[in-house]
Amino acid sequence: MNNKQDINAPIRILLLGSGTEVGTAFLKLTQNKPEFEWLCPDEALLLDATRRDEFKAMAFDVVIDALSLRHALQSDYDTFLGTLTFLSQEAFAPLIMLSSARVFSGNKGLAYSEKDEPDGTSSYAKALIRAETEVLNHPHNIVLRTGWLFSGQGDDFVCRTLESIQGGVNLAYKDDLIGSPTPVSDLVRVVLSMLNQGHYGAENKGIYHYCCAEEISWVGLVEAILATAAQYDSRAQVDVEAQSDTVEGVPQVAMKRQSLSCRKVFNHFGIKQRPWRSKLRSLVKELYQVS
Repeated sequence: MNNKQDINAPIRILLLGSGTEVGTAFLKLTQNKPEFEWLCPDEALLLDATRRDEFKAMAFDVVIDALSLRHALQSDYDTFLGTLTFLSQEAFAPLIMLSSARVFSGNKGLAYSEKDEPDGTSSYAKALIRAETEVLNHPHNIVLRTGWLFSGQGDDFVCRTLESIQGGVNLAYKDDLIGSPTPVSDLVRVVLSMLNQGHYGAENKGIYHYCCAEEISWVGLVEAILATAAQYDSRAQVDVEAQSDTVEGVPQVAMKRQSLSCRKVFNHFGIKQRPWRSKLRSLVKELYQVS
């Protein structure tokens, strides 16, 4: 990745999706780190097939796709996928695509490894699978799948849950999925570590998984949010209703395990999983303090 003679020069990163929660976190968490220099093309350029030659005038060492996670269900995602293909085929620089555990159905019953074939059937899963396939056609690229992201920004799940509490909305969720919540800030930490190691000589490519250490059910995650929120808001002292499909009055709950094995990223990059609960508690506290 590093073709520069000046080893002290900053790593120039082309960030696709700088306005997303993940993109914003990259910029915020590195604002006092001169070793990173960010190039942030606007979404209009990323979604305009006639302007792709403009990338040729940019000089960058690596590309990060932080847009696919947010944009995969949009009608113009095929156009953006064309941009990923162009950047890869032109071999300007290695590309790191951020993807999701949701490419898997959850029917395996065990944590998924990088060797497992994605089998998700939702429109979101199919769009990401298609993008992953295209990105991985180019041998210098990386796909990094992650868990249930939360950041406390935008329409983040934590924010929506707190808004529901404050609005007196009944909290009812299908409790049929197990996964690993992961703070966006932790994902950023992992990507920057991978990026640094690649820039200075590591040759690890292909698919990697990273999510936080503890698995939990969807309803369990909501209850964890409530447990912290109750310290600041009496309205959070409510029960969560677990919805389930029923057949002749008998609940039919098929728990799916949409979680990831993260051994490979540790073995190749030395990156360890972190817990998510402490970050969730500090985030909920912060949201109440500013509200």
